[in-house]
Amino acid sequence: MNQSVSSAKIAATPSRDDTKNPIDMVVFSGANNIAVVGLAKNSGKTVALNAIIKRAQAVGMRIGVASSGRDGEKLDAVTRLPKPRIEVQRGALVATAEKLAMSASASLEPLIKTKHVTVLGRLIIYRVNSPGAIEIASGNKASVVKSVTELMRHLGAELIVIDGAAGRRFSSAPSLADTTILSTGAVVAPTLEGVVSRTAQVVEILTSPQWSDPHRQRFDPESLTNQDVVIISSGAMGNHVEELKVKSVLVSAAEIIRQLPGPGSTIILGGALPGNLMRDLAANRKARGSTVVVGDATRILATHRDLSLLKSRGGRIRVFHKIHLQAITTCPVAPDGRMFDAETLLDAVAKAIKHIPVVDVVAGKTRNLPGYHETTGDETEGGGVA
Repeated sequence: MNQSVSSAKIAATPSRDDTKNPIDMVVFSGANNIAVVGLAKNSGKTVALNAIIKRAQAVGMRIGVASSGRDGEKLDAVTRLPKPRIEVQRGALVATAEKLAMSASASLEPLIKTKHVTVLGRLIIYRVNSPGAIEIASGNKASVVKSVTELMRHLGAELIVIDGAAGRRFSSAPSLADTTILSTGAVVAPTLEGVVSRTAQVVEILTSPQWSDPHRQRFDPESLTNQDVVIISSGAMGNHVEELKVKSVLVSAAEIIRQLPGPGSTIILGGALPGNLMRDLAANRKARGSTVVVGDATRILATHRDLSLLKSRGGRIRVFHKIHLQAITTCPVAPDGRMFDAETLLDAVAKAIKHIPVVDVVAGKTRNLPGYHETTGDETEGGGVA
């Protein structure tokens, strides 16, 4: 719970300090791999990506750029509207498909031909020899993105930026990125309230708490397969551990619930957590107060409504590896022409999500900077996602 200070209370207006370069807190965070993930297409992800790349290269960092989808094209594949290009300077490393490299305005020198082949040709790691625009596509599987980022690290990349395609949240998995930036904006919902609500819901899932139970030391999450389910329960004779092999969690919810001895169990899933399992757990008395544990928050394939329903029945979601969501960026413009006031959007998102810095990259404004608070003598702190 948020605490008030004695004589002056923290204002309901989000904390701010527009005098600092908001991208510095990302570039100089000490992260090795940064994932920039869009809440939806056209939410300002490429603008944020370019800002990180530009700032890092300006201070002499050797940058690597990869993608879990495709980005940097001149026209959006759906709307056919112009899109921001990805701009790189000399010395950057880029992992992209061979056909896309041929259309780059930047001069690219091939360094490593990987074993990965896409519909756009083989994935190749290039060095930028002269500045310009590029289009990137580095694979739509976590294993492929991990492979190319490791190769870029071997080639000397100090900071790797991973473009997270909309709908492919795996880019922010802790196994790929030690820091995540989430881009949201007017495209997410028709109203300001809708954008704020949807953003807060996704943040709540992405920042699911780490599992800190004493049993944690007994399990290596990397050794669990998608078919593994482990149920831990407590009784008069001590703790009981039941290990199951299921065909798929998606079709095995009833089997999992049958194995529960009663309320308060811990259910460890080697694979993903689907919405139907959440709903079935919430509806069954044997599952009340259960804790469901998954590898990381990208494995939670359920809606916020499913999560809220489970929590209302005393259930909890925990992860082996927590995602470090370092900042949220806001974009006030949608492709259909809708536009919010930029500062109003920035303030609204920051007020709802107080524990994470919120940045308007274009305006250079930031809210919720750590250690910075606007104070007044009368106002009290408002509620928000914590």
